[in-house]
Amino acid sequence: MNKKALCGILSTAILFGACPMTALAEERLNTLDTNIMDFRNVTEDREGDGWYWDADDLTLTLENFYYEVPEGKLEEKAAIYLPDEAEVEIEGKENVLNIYSYHCDAFYCEGEVNFYGDGELEIMLDSSGADAIFVKKGPLLIDDEVEITVESRGYVIYLEEAKGDKPLISIQDEAKLIFNKEDHEKRNILLVKKSGVATSYNWFDYAEVDDEWDDEYINLVAKSTVKTEKPEKEEKPATPPAEETPADEPVKQSEYQIVIGNSAIKKDGAVTYISDAKPYLSHGYTMLPLRALLNVTGANVDIAWDAVTKTITVTEKSDSQDVNKVTIVIGEKQMKHGTESINLYTPAELGKARAFVSLRDWMNILSALNMPASDLNWDAKTKTVTFMK
Repeated sequence: MNKKALCGILSTAILFGACPMTALAEERLNTLDTNIMDFRNVTEDREGDGWYWDADDLTLTLENFYYEVPEGKLEEKAAIYLPDEAEVEIEGKENVLNIYSYHCDAFYCEGEVNFYGDGELEIMLDSSGADAIFVKKGPLLIDDEVEITVESRGYVIYLEEAKGDKPLISIQDEAKLIFNKEDHEKRNILLVKKSGVATSYNWFDYAEVDDEWDDEYINLVAKSTVKTEKPEKEEKPATPPAEETPADEPVKQSEYQIVIGNSAIKKDGAVTYISDAKPYLSHGYTMLPLRALLNVTGANVDIAWDAVTKTITVTEKSDSQDVNKVTIVIGEKQMKHGTESINLYTPAELGKARAFVSLRDWMNILSALNMPASDLNWDAKTKTVTFMK
């Protein structure tokens, strides 16, 4: 080898050793921080390891795709962003999306979205404050033979604007959406409807069935796949049947209204409570005074405050020996329900000597204390929160 060639090789080695490898590593890390899976404004075809984006058809194809968001990355964001009218084609049996970051959704969809294909996708979320599929407007369609399994304590589907009479969440053909029964018995799907919009039974177009082989899971499938056996003709009893006791009438719920910046809280249209602390917005979250809300809903609870540790303890009053309580520390990202740690959507805040929690966290607190609320409604124009309790 001549001296000129040797000098060229050494020069190249020195150039790559000086900084480019470090620069490339930093660039890759920064790209992850800003979310490389954001397709909302991508107008050219792109591809990566296990995925392909077709810009013309607004289709993201996942085939044996593995993507992991480590703790501390993309907090309060999403792993994959999709534009309105996007489609996600799932191919292959080994598609995995693992998210260990706080409040990081798996999919954030600007509008209508369709998951289809003959593959399988597993979504694991480590934060109860994260949603597997967040849909801004909808509808959400899962069809073909795709199978999506969700392991998370957060919502499987969160649809922000529910209105109209057409199906907003529909599962068709041989598609399946599978999730753990224990974690999602009370909060698997949430539809937030606009103010003045009546609840429509047509919003849900699927059948919910338990897994016949493993009773730990629930499957959402097409209604047409659930067969109902025709009951056999019963023989006439020899003796007249005993009189049936009338079924208990459903407990009537009341409608509550809370307006941002207004200390008056309404129940069924009338002001029933004046709080000494006004609700406010913080980082996009509706922050509500914890004590006022629990009082206004007639919750059978005791509330204790430790000023030294800045800890709130909410305990359900019960004759049972098992104490059902929730513990919240100001500024921390988790609350305690008994011995279980549950991620908050946003940390509790202290203002004017009052503890404030976000509306979504407050609903989870009520659910933990066996007092769930329903029909959550947000009117952005009047900044009014409405819910049933």
